[in-house]
Parts: sequence; C-alpha cells; structure tokens
Amino acid sequence: MRLAHLADPHLGVRQFHRQTPSGINQREADVARAFRLAVDGVISARPDAVVVVGDLFHSVRPTNAAIVFAFKQFQRLREALPRAPVVIIAGNHDTPRSAETGSILRLFEELGVDVAADEARRFEYPELDLSILAVPHTAVLDAERPSLRPDGSARHQVLALHGEIEGKLPTD
Repeated sequence: MRLAHLADPHLGVRQFHRQTPSGINQREADVARAFRLAVDGVISARPDAVVVVGDLFHSVRPTNAAIVFAFKQFQRLREALPRAPVVIIAGNHDTPRSAETGSILRLFEELGVDVAADEARRFEYPELDLSILAVPHTAVLDAERPSLRPDGSARHQVLALHGEIEGKLPTD
C-alpha cells in the first residue's frame, strides 16, 4: 500500500508586503508553488491513495484565486490518478466557527474527493483493502470523541487526524 500524505498547505496565506511582478503576494505565490510541486510529486509517485490532513486553506473564506488554484490541483490529481481515492480532512484554519457557515471543502466532492469537514468519517475502499478513519479538527474537540480503533476487515487501517490542541487529542 502506497499512501501519499500532505498536511497544512495553507493555500491563500498572505504575509509581508512583497509582491510578485504580477501583483500577487509573494508568500501566497510561494505557498501555491510549493503545493503545485507537492502535487507533481504525488502524481509521479503514483500512490494507491492520497490524504490531505487539514488546513488546505489558511482561512475559512479563502480568496477566489486560492479556491480556483486548489480546485485545479485536485482536478490534476483526479485525472492523473483516477483509481486512487483522495481524502481531505478539515483543519482548524479551514473550519468555520458557525455550523451554518458550511465548509468550502465540500466543493471538492464535485471532483470525487472524499471530505471529512465537520465529523469523523470512515471511508472504505474494498478494492484496495483500505479503510481510512478521517478525523477533522471539530471532531477532536467534540465531547464525544470518535473511537480511534481499527474497524472492519480491511487489511490497511489508516488513521488521518488533524488535532493540534494540547490536552484535547482523543484518548482511546
């Protein structure tokens, strides 16, 4: 089983006041370039599955440019690796504070990407004998934390968790 794991790309982050010759924040351009190169590497490695574990975006409401860029990168992944499942887990930076707001990450479901935005989800891929328990940031904070034990008969049991608050990680 070959698994590609990406975490914390923080697309759309802007920092400092330098700009590229085309007027884009230099830090945002650097982060986008790094993510594009990471996607190139994943495509070259041809893994069986791809997991992006949190903070795809730097903010809950990323810019249109960041959204379009991310969409194109995931579209590249889906076209280059049509049989490899792709899973995105919401991190603290891309999780809305209000349940009514909704998650921008759901947009990627249109590409056939599996998304765990607000609750833990177990994704089963029988053709790969693979089970991925995807635990987003909000599920780590829930009073009823998910069990982190393997479940089912899949040979490959993967836990993908975005949790970074001291003392709040699930204990099971």
